[in-house]
Amino acid sequence: MLKGKTWKTLGLRPQPGDKVLWIRFSAFGDVLQAAAAAHRFKTKYPEVRLTFLTHPSYVDILEVQPYVDGVLFWDIKKRPLDFFRVLREIRASDFQWIFSLHRGSAAAAVSFCSGVPRRFGYNSGMQFCYRATHWEYLSTLGVDFTNRDRAAIFASTEDKRKARSMLSGLPEKKLFAVIGASKPQKFWPVAHWIEFLSPLVAEGWGVVLNGHGEREAQTAHEIEKALQSPGVANWVGQTPFPLMAAVAEACSVAVGNDTGPLHLAALVGTPTLGFFGVTDAYGMNFRMPWFREVRVSCPRAGCRNYNCPIDCLADISAEKALQAFRPFAATAFAATACAVTAFAEASGRSNADS
Repeated sequence: MLKGKTWKTLGLRPQPGDKVLWIRFSAFGDVLQAAAAAHRFKTKYPEVRLTFLTHPSYVDILEVQPYVDGVLFWDIKKRPLDFFRVLREIRASDFQWIFSLHRGSAAAAVSFCSGVPRRFGYNSGMQFCYRATHWEYLSTLGVDFTNRDRAAIFASTEDKRKARSMLSGLPEKKLFAVIGASKPQKFWPVAHWIEFLSPLVAEGWGVVLNGHGEREAQTAHEIEKALQSPGVANWVGQTPFPLMAAVAEACSVAVGNDTGPLHLAALVGTPTLGFFGVTDAYGMNFRMPWFREVRVSCPRAGCRNYNCPIDCLADISAEKALQAFRPFAATAFAATACAVTAFAEASGRSNADS
């Protein structure tokens, strides 16, 4: 789509000091993945100023990211008329670039009316709002925005301190359990969770139950009641997203359903094991070398059919999950221990030299 004439019209690449608007409104996991893409972009073009337009729920986690220079927000569903406020803010900021990773019509309309000359994104019915797709232009700029070979979500020093304090009463080996999901088809059955976690707690693992919402709270309550262990911490609904990032980073391994906190755990760099049925791990950008997938045996796995009556995740038994978890966790925990030892030794030499 990008021909020579278009290149001359749009300019070749972002220049130092250029202002870039990066758009993704929802959902949590997708916003985090869009932030990871922004991280890749800012790594390639560190001297631009990148502002993220998102839903109010995600402002706090984005504001602490070192590659995000500013955050704008809009609750599309509850405050649709804020379109005009957002548009005024965008026009007043004099952006040179828009990259929209949100495919909805609201993002397309904002882009079209923004007055920004270089607009890239995708909307099946409103592609005229953009000069080209974001993936096409980013690829041409040399930005591998789907690469996930390094951590891309970061926690603040204060949240890391809080996380260490919260985790201090748990065993050395800690499992960040992502028990929730945005869709019923993504929930691993609570009975499977109990059967999976019970032997791990007996083997000395600490467990952090994580999530938000009524269903997650009920699931956590049932797990707590069944396991009856001081090694199980129920923090469902108690960790805002920035603190959740610090908690996930401080844990040895993360395990759970395809949902926002699983993206968060993987993107902070925690070795992560995910349960996948209706969705596909690679297609959801779980492309980290420290990520592993446990996949259902259904031949239609990854179908994204949320109306399917089959509880396909129930196909992943606790035994199957344990068979995947134990060697993965052992390797991950050993690697973490080696890294901590190396860091301590390096610090010791540094202190001795001084």
